[in-house]
Amino acid sequence: MNPALRATFDWLREQGLPPLPVAPAQDPMCYPARNRDGSLKRDKDGTLVPAFTGKNPSFLDQCGMPHLIRHTYYQNQLPTQAELQTWFANPDNGIGTLGGWHNIVWVDVDVKQFESQQDCDQRISDWLSQYPLLQQTFTERTHSSGWRLAVRVHEKTFTNFSLDGVGGQHMGEALGQGRFTVLAPTVGPSGNAYVNVQGVPPVWVERLDAIGLYPVSGRREQSQSRQFRPRIQSQPAQPGVLRLEDLATAKAQAVLHGDSPLESRSHSLTYALREFYGWENWAAQNRVPISGNTKELTRAAGAALGIDAERVERIMESIVDPGSCTPAAVFAGGEISAWKRVWKLDRGVYQELCPSSIRQSIQATARENHRVLTRSKLQKRQNAVIQASGIHNPAISTAQIQTFVRQSREILAHAYQLTYGKVAGDGSVVEPKIWVQGHIYRIVAEEHELTVQARGRGVILQAQGDTVTSECLTRDDLSRFCAEVSRIQNRYRLDRATKVTSPPCVEDLSP
Repeated sequence: MNPALRATFDWLREQGLPPLPVAPAQDPMCYPARNRDGSLKRDKDGTLVPAFTGKNPSFLDQCGMPHLIRHTYYQNQLPTQAELQTWFANPDNGIGTLGGWHNIVWVDVDVKQFESQQDCDQRISDWLSQYPLLQQTFTERTHSSGWRLAVRVHEKTFTNFSLDGVGGQHMGEALGQGRFTVLAPTVGPSGNAYVNVQGVPPVWVERLDAIGLYPVSGRREQSQSRQFRPRIQSQPAQPGVLRLEDLATAKAQAVLHGDSPLESRSHSLTYALREFYGWENWAAQNRVPISGNTKELTRAAGAALGIDAERVERIMESIVDPGSCTPAAVFAGGEISAWKRVWKLDRGVYQELCPSSIRQSIQATARENHRVLTRSKLQKRQNAVIQASGIHNPAISTAQIQTFVRQSREILAHAYQLTYGKVAGDGSVVEPKIWVQGHIYRIVAEEHELTVQARGRGVILQAQGDTVTSECLTRDDLSRFCAEVSRIQNRYRLDRATKVTSPPCVEDLSP
């Protein structure tokens, strides 16, 4: 861990905050984000959305493979030492943390909301002069030359803020409960690093408007005399009993702590209400013990959002048939998705109550995912070795790669013809050959998948039919295969002429 990252890591632990890693941004063509139904996520222009943005909780493992982190797990618990060691083993990972811990809110000033960089910096300078207390708190510059400050807030009722008063121009976000923030010395998507200006403990403020931050929407204007609203106090987790709020989506959990992720506070509260009802119904149907009550959670969420008690009751009454509500996990992924949620929260409950058929399906999916991940990790390591050695030639064209695939299949075809229909000494028929093993290369065909391995380098090409799924070829590979095709063809003609009855053995494939 480099000294700058270690300094942030240690500061977070001193403040009792969870250090979470940030992987560098990845190509969306290789790692696209997906919707809940598994389809590729695209923006309004149809462009693929990356799964790894360089700003979300994620990490590169020691082999350079990226992994996402479900940061909602760390809203109420700190990472383990083993998790931290895994997350920060790769020096390319950055660092961040979550808002909400110990009442900390991360004030993120976005330079894109200003006419120019100079305008942004001047406005922040004026703001800090007007509220000198902020000159004593944690401060950083973001990778895009914006600003990020940390404060401890007794009362937070909005996220999008303006410095121009209630209903003013959107200038940034106050990142509270469950919201992730990136910290120095992480290198952002722009290629620039976040820079720490002042690494001191966050100062306390009563409310955001006490330091000149106001809601963008006038509907959320808060009375100066309104009393402090206590946050929901979750019951401690008990072994074998799942908390209703933990089962709910991150969006519903955010509503519990005063954030409004939907178009209005009423819509957000209604969403959370249906989610809580859905999990209550599902838990009752599957005999899963839970703690918490939908109505109590909804009233607490309504209070956190600043909705008056009578209106909260009307919103609850608007759900005519609570028994028809379904949790978002079941709606998106069926029973398997719901049981996966249970598995993550309490393995004992999962093992005891999950039906065997669903367990088998989850295990089969996990095995397949592990197989795919293992293959991807191996390919990543091989590519890294090849690139480090300088033997990979990026000038190889698509046409040359396709020729390589065709030549590989020709070698297999000739081996197949040489072996097909031959009779062994015991009178049995020799099975057609679907692989060729040499001193340098091994070519394997399994159904429509073609794999070519090179000695000391592992897999150098994989193809499904005519589609190449991965390759790391060199010009030496191309020349060797051109010579080897002729060599196998000549061997085939000779074997047919002399009526050779033993299976062919492809020797060193180098010319």
